[in-house]
Amino acid sequence: MSLETGTTPGRALLRVLLKERATLLVAIAVSVVGAGVSLAQPLVINQLISSIGHQPVRGWVLLVVVLVLAAAFLQGLRQYILTRTGESAILRLRRQLVHHLLRLPISVHDSHRTGDLVTRLSSDTTMVRTAFTGGLLDAFGGLILVSGAIIAMVLIDPLMLLVVLVVSVSALCLIGFASRKIQLLTTTAQEAVGRLGASMERALSAIRTVRATSAERQMDSEIASEAETAYRQGVRIARIDGILGPSSGLAMQAAFLAVLGVGGARVVAGKIDVAELVSFVLFLFLVTMPMSQIVTAIITVRGALGAMERIQEILRIPSESANDRPKALEVAHLPYGGKDLVVEGVAFRYHTGEVALVNVSLQARPGEFVAVVGPSGSGKSTLLSLIERFYDADSGRILLDGESIYEMDRRALRQQIAYVEQSAPVLAGSVRENLLLGGAGASDKECWDALRSVNLEQRFLDSRGLESPLGDRGINLSGGERQRLSLARLLLSEAPILLLDEPTSSVDSHNEDLIQTAISASARDRTVVMVAHRLSTVQAADRIFVLDSGRVAAHGNHHELMRDSPAYRSLAVHQHLDRGSAAGRQSSTATRVGGRTTED
Repeated sequence: MSLETGTTPGRALLRVLLKERATLLVAIAVSVVGAGVSLAQPLVINQLISSIGHQPVRGWVLLVVVLVLAAAFLQGLRQYILTRTGESAILRLRRQLVHHLLRLPISVHDSHRTGDLVTRLSSDTTMVRTAFTGGLLDAFGGLILVSGAIIAMVLIDPLMLLVVLVVSVSALCLIGFASRKIQLLTTTAQEAVGRLGASMERALSAIRTVRATSAERQMDSEIASEAETAYRQGVRIARIDGILGPSSGLAMQAAFLAVLGVGGARVVAGKIDVAELVSFVLFLFLVTMPMSQIVTAIITVRGALGAMERIQEILRIPSESANDRPKALEVAHLPYGGKDLVVEGVAFRYHTGEVALVNVSLQARPGEFVAVVGPSGSGKSTLLSLIERFYDADSGRILLDGESIYEMDRRALRQQIAYVEQSAPVLAGSVRENLLLGGAGASDKECWDALRSVNLEQRFLDSRGLESPLGDRGINLSGGERQRLSLARLLLSEAPILLLDEPTSSVDSHNEDLIQTAISASARDRTVVMVAHRLSTVQAADRIFVLDSGRVAAHGNHHELMRDSPAYRSLAVHQHLDRGSAAGRQSSTATRVGGRTTED
């Protein structure tokens, strides 16, 4: 199911419902039969009253009881079918929204707060569901009943029906006008709820920092302010709802009193008899309940349209896959081994206008270890994001074995890349689920070997092994353990290209040495590009590219850069890594990188 970009919220709502047309036809059939049974009751009661004193009424009484029970059964069956239909329709919508949210461009996630996006999936879709299960579908069945009752009332006495219609139509016009306001207010209220959810998510995601800085009162005040805004919008909706509800009830009471007055006069005048008046009043009661359902439907549907507008706002954004070019590169047809990666004259700026990279070029060949260093904000992580196609460069080319990555299917491209983020996020779940994220087919032995390589084997052996639960965002792991778990996942990958963004920034020197050895062993015949802030991590790299303000300031190996690059020397001095200490450290250790030994 998809919603067209130009579709109005009303049409989108209808399309969601019509996806369940088969079930709806069954519900319509049940509604028609149920309406017929309900409409038959006043007619049978008319005959019952007319028969009193003239002929036996036991059969009519029994028929009334049967009709009442049948109407109750059919109403329950219809309610079940319609509720199930509404739930099924919303399930489709939620699946579509989940599919779309997971495939939105990274730039969209950068500009939208996570809590607000989650609110569209939870709160907004719940409001749309309410329109189906608590309003729209009930009103549809009510319309059938109202139509039948009006036809019967016309046959009994058109004048009394005219009185009813004048009162009812006046009330409906008022309700229709006010319901437009409800739709606008609902959109505003749901936006406020989205901001509230985003603020709460932000505070809970940093709850330790909040507690450590005693910022509970500050966070409480900020979130309470968002809650107050949502409250005020909700009160405005309730105010209108509070006027509309009694208004519809008052209109029905006025119609009832008018019918009694006019009907009594017409009975006295001999225009109708008492049985016909009683039948007319019963038909009026049959109109009253559906009318209240229709009023409720108008209010809930207007609210749902406001929620649907927010859902469509996200669905209108083209997904990342929609930006792919037609030509796809099939991973299954690619030979295993390293790939020649070339970045050529790449420039990029973020949507905020901030320049990140300017005319950046580098090359990494199979079996090579290439490092990218530079001060914070120099564009190192952005470069890896461009290679992953989280963003597309404004100019320049990125080639993989001579083929532009912009001519490849994104999924096919990313299956060739094993990527470790700087923040090393961990998903809530088990160790196994995190290691095999993305569908890796590693055995238990291979998983334990990867954990042993990054010194995590004992950490989970002491718990529940590969089924050890990891908290939300890996909260029960240290920063270094999260990084090492991400690296273990990388070691299980057979991707020909390894991209590592500060992979050892949170680990101690002992674990850093173990990790470098593990990466070196897995990097044989593969292409490795590592972003690093600590130069000690990359001294043994085949080539080091120094980024400064988004430009390549210099490149070469460690010794060449120490000799020729003031920017690199400045980084080394600030990290207390001068020529002597670097040479001494590397002369005592032969580091295996990319399948060959590098020594100073």
